[in-house]
Amino acid sequence: MKKVFALVLAAMMVMAMFAGCQSADSNADNNGTKSAVVKIGTTGPLTGDAAAYGLAVEAGMKIAVAEINAKGGLQFEFKAQDDEADAEKAVSAYNTLKDWGMQILAGSVTSGAAAATAAEAVSDNIFVLTPSASAVEVAEAGSNVFQMCFTDPNQGASAAELMAQ
Repeated sequence: MKKVFALVLAAMMVMAMFAGCQSADSNADNNGTKSAVVKIGTTGPLTGDAAAYGLAVEAGMKIAVAEINAKGGLQFEFKAQDDEADAEKAVSAYNTLKDWGMQILAGSVTSGAAAATAAEAVSDNIFVLTPSASAVEVAEAGSNVFQMCFTDPNQGASAAELMAQ
């Protein structure tokens, strides 16, 4: 539950950051008022053995998008694609989201998939914030790729320190 709360909070912080970035050339809504839509995508295991991780990220993002969109102003659209925690399927899912017009990648969820999609996102210059991928190589992929959680070496050192206490 703490991880889901942290994910939702982090997603809301990222989206709030973009809320102040409304552009003058954004689309007009039905009332003639200018509004912008930012498309956020994620790839994660929505089926299979690791589905709990992907489904939690998907649910958290849907809640965050709904809450932020309800406030008006800059609007967000969210779409999740199933990658079954597989790097090759994650790249395919990433490309589907890119074709949809994704501007921000909130994930991939698992480390192997995130390493594969991070390389693509660096090439495409798409901002990436992974909620749970912990492999060091994910954040090392490029200057537009970020991790919210600890890296694997830090996790091991922290666990050892905790057990020693």
